[in-house]
Order: sequence, then C-alpha cells, then structure tokens
Amino acid sequence: MENVLIYSDSIANSEYTPTHPFKPVRARFFLELLNRYHRNDYFSVLSPERLDEELLYLFHDEWYIDLLKRADRGEFTVEMLYAGLGTADNPLFRGMFDLMLKIAGGTYAGAKLLLNGKARCVFSPISGLHHAERNRASGFCYVNDIAIAGAALVREGRRIACVDIDAHHGNGVQDAFYASDRVLTISVHESGETLFPGSGNETEIGEGAGVGYNVNIPLKAGTDDEVYVYAFDAIVPQLLEQFAPEIVFMQIGGDCHRDDPLAHLNVTSNGYKSVVGTVNSLSPRILAMGGGGYNVFKTAALWVLAWSTLTGVKPEDKFAGLVGGMMYGPEMEAGSLEDLPFASEPQEKDACFSEAERVVEQLRKTVFPLHGL
Repeated sequence: MENVLIYSDSIANSEYTPTHPFKPVRARFFLELLNRYHRNDYFSVLSPERLDEELLYLFHDEWYIDLLKRADRGEFTVEMLYAGLGTADNPLFRGMFDLMLKIAGGTYAGAKLLLNGKARCVFSPISGLHHAERNRASGFCYVNDIAIAGAALVREGRRIACVDIDAHHGNGVQDAFYASDRVLTISVHESGETLFPGSGNETEIGEGAGVGYNVNIPLKAGTDDEVYVYAFDAIVPQLLEQFAPEIVFMQIGGDCHRDDPLAHLNVTSNGYKSVVGTVNSLSPRILAMGGGGYNVFKTAALWVLAWSTLTGVKPEDKFAGLVGGMMYGPEMEAGSLEDLPFASEPQEKDACFSEAERVVEQLRKTVFPLHGL
C-alpha cells in the first residue's frame, strides 16, 4: 500500500484575509521542505476534489450550510453572526464555500483510500478543521471535515479513533461523536482555562453509549516535552490498543510547539515526534490532518518530521554543505528541522507535572475501567 499526500496549489494559495493567522500557504512551505529532505518515489500526490454537498449533512445542519453558501455569494445577515460567520476569526470572503468543499473533499478522499486498502498512510496538510460545529463556524473552521469523514466511515460500520494533538481542544469533533461507541475520540491540548475554546475538561467523557469513548487530556500552560509525553503515554496507547480501531484519524496541529504565537505550551519537535510515532505504531491505517499551527515555517518543519515518522523515511538534507543552499523558515530559525531539547524552569515544570498527574489519575479512575483496563 502506498503513502499519499493530499495537496493542491489552489488550496495552498488561498487565504481568508491578508492578516488572518490561518495560512494555507503552510502546505506549500511543507511541500518545498519535503522536496528538500525527502526523495519523491515512495508517495503519490492527490489533488482534492470538491466534496459532494450531500455529505456535509452527515454532520452539519442544512440551514447552516445554506447560510455559508449565501455568505460566499456576498450576502450578509445578522443571522450569520449568530452562526459565527463574519467575525474576526471567521471572516467572509469569496470562494470560502468552494475552499471548504475542497478541504473536506480531500479528507474524505483520504479516508476512502484507507478504507479501500489503497493506502496505509495519508496526510492532508490543510485539513483537520476540528472546531466547526453542526450549525456554527468556530476557530477559523467553517466545516468540520473530521466529523464528516468520520461519520461516513461509521455509517459503513467502521471503528475509528480520532487522536488530536493540536494545542486547542477539538470541540467540534467531540460534539460529533460524544454519544457514540464507534469512535474513540482523544484530544491532548492546552487547558481551556488558558486557551480557546475553553472546553475539553477531563470530566467530559461522553454520554449515553459514548460514555468512556471521549477522552480529554488538558495540560497546563508551560507544559514541556517531558510532561507532555508522560501524560500522552500514560493514557493514549492503552486506550488505542484496547479499542483496536480499523483506521486512526490524527490531527497533528503544529500549534503545540513552544514557538507558536497563539498557544502557551513548551513542546518541541522532540515531544511532537514522540507522540506521532506512538500513534503510528498502533495504527493499522492512519489519516493525518494538519490542523493548526501559526508559526508557519515551524509548522511546515513539524509536518515534515511527522511525515517522516509516519512513513519511516528518514529526512536527509540534499543541500547540506552547498553554498547558496535554501535558507528560509526553520533553517533560519533553528538550523535544521529538529529542535534542541528544552525544559521548563523547575517551578513551572513541577506545577505542570502535578496537574498532568492529576488528570492522568482521574482518567484512569473514570475511563480505564469502562474499557476493562
């Protein structure tokens, strides 16, 4: 089975507004770095097609999608504001509906490739819009491609897991599957006490048939690699092994990195690679989605490292030692794709560890027994 990248210049060259922090151009930077550090004979590139509009209604309310289409045509009503459209986070712009259909279409196409056994690993850099709600845009997300593709697989009787390491809680995905035992949803994120969207407490473990299948690991601002990996490894591997999903969706947002301007974690490429590697080792088939990441060059570098980890192909700098080699983004900032080790100051680290241990203990008491652990 092959490895597949979901990419198109039309998506990478789009923008919400010139000053908006969500930059699809990250995907182009990622591809340029990938061409620098990787050969190209072990993966294929698939250009996403527009999602069949009917599939949107596997998650979204029809009246909300109608608002989205009207906003795309240049209309504006107060009702749109109530639906999160036309705000600073979610501005209105021409082509927005087409862009969302292509993003969701790429995620859905990747899921179908995995489902049909045509790929083992798929990565869609501009995807993972985990904040969009059934009837509301939220957090730069207008449609929830994860919820749509996940619902499509559940409809076909598949068991999937969604593992989200974006710094922000995946509230829209949580809501989509909160009452389902067909989807194991795990979000590892900065605590809602200090970061949008303010949700994702460890006590939010699902409802009805879904009790125990929604897992949140909120982390204190300042959490570094050691604390991050401890909390992740204490919970995620055992649940994944026990649940045994056929396909794993992984939202690998780069905003967990310590250089991200919109979050407050102290994770480096070392912790990031560790958790991606853990999930990869437990996943028969994996669909990775780019999610957030607002230091665009660092995010592109993290995605290259994630892709390397997922495919088992070691990155090698083709331009190392050459005069006039590329110097931009991660190279200018750090000299390589990798970060040097970093540890928080002792007092901050102790506070973060204490909070992580409390969350781990709580989940082991409330969630693990529901899975026979």
